[in-house]
Amino acid sequence: EHYAYSGQMWFNTDSFYVSLYDCEVTIDAELLDEDGSVLDSVSANLAAPCDTDSDGDGVGDDTDDFPFDANETVDSDGDGTGDNSDEFPEDPNESSDTDGDGVGDNEDSDDDGDGIDDDEDDSDGDGVMDDVDDFPYDETETTDSDGDGVGDNADDFPNDANETTDTDGDGTGDNSDEDADGDGQPNDLDDFPLNSDKSSDADGDGVDDENDAFPNDASEYIDSDGDGIGNNADADDDGDGSIDIIDDFPLDPAEDKDTDKDGIGNNADAFPNDASEYADADGDGIGNNADAFPYDGTETTDSDGDGIGNNADAFPNDKSEYTDTDGDGVGNNADAFPHDSTETADSDGDGVGDNAQANPPAESGGDGGLFGLPGFSATMGLAAMLGAAILVAGSRKD
Repeated sequence: EHYAYSGQMWFNTDSFYVSLYDCEVTIDAELLDEDGSVLDSVSANLAAPCDTDSDGDGVGDDTDDFPFDANETVDSDGDGTGDNSDEFPEDPNESSDTDGDGVGDNEDSDDDGDGIDDDEDDSDGDGVMDDVDDFPYDETETTDSDGDGVGDNADDFPNDANETTDTDGDGTGDNSDEDADGDGQPNDLDDFPLNSDKSSDADGDGVDDENDAFPNDASEYIDSDGDGIGNNADADDDGDGSIDIIDDFPLDPAEDKDTDKDGIGNNADAFPNDASEYADADGDGIGNNADAFPYDGTETTDSDGDGIGNNADAFPNDKSEYTDTDGDGVGNNADAFPHDSTETADSDGDGVGDNAQANPPAESGGDGGLFGLPGFSATMGLAAMLGAAILVAGSRKD
């Protein structure tokens, strides 16, 4: 039993019941003397109709024109648009004034003030002229059949002005559905009436109990290092030994410093003092951002941008060449004879290099002989001819 002592009197408050769900308080109390004798007793049951506030805007659902919209509570003119967003909250025929001329869009023949009448203007380009488009500036909507301010395309109940959404898809609109999210918990007992994944928030901090490390403490909900102290009160949230006020990564126990302020902790940053780099995938000492070949440890630069690294490129500054197979200084692409170091060009395209045509091989005078006779040279031929002439002359003389 539970007792409270006051002077010579004891109060037995063992029976004290509070139901937040039923909005009921029941009290059974007894006034006892020091011997435990009952001097007096009181029993009371206080109850009142529950008035839940589904959207948490401070206005109970029973008096909130928009019980599931925290931005709206009143619709003075009953046009389906809350007073906070209604430019004409007292006029049920108007809710917006696009061009700010003081004339509501419904009455204004030129809503956007561009000088073109709405019946000749299709501001959102949806193929429906502004004068017959319920949403002339929204290309996704053209009609609002029930006039509730929500276009038919987005309205789960396009012909019911009292409903627009059906969160749980059960065919009953949220406004009249006692369990809008279909999680089995009635709206008036559900701290998250439109979220079927959660239903209870005992401390009212906005974090459901299942995901709240401190479900009964509205000032805490997470304990990153699991030390039993909530992050709000914990001076070292990640428990890495570096207090939060000097820890560049207060929720990451693996990091606490970011010297170059690039968002990567020093432990994981290959270049902790260079804000432009943090990784070196190929381990060549050049950061990925500056390395033209970040995954090739043999290359870092491609001066001519031909896709071949300078180390492998025989012509690192010539985008049209990268190989010289015969080593003659002329790249394969420009060399007519890429495998012949004595030739590079064939101007007449006859298959014979220019060098060979300019210096043809000399004709042989030994082996061929005069008139093609082997062993008969030009000198021997001249001597023979001279001898023959002398013989002829001698014969004539005789």
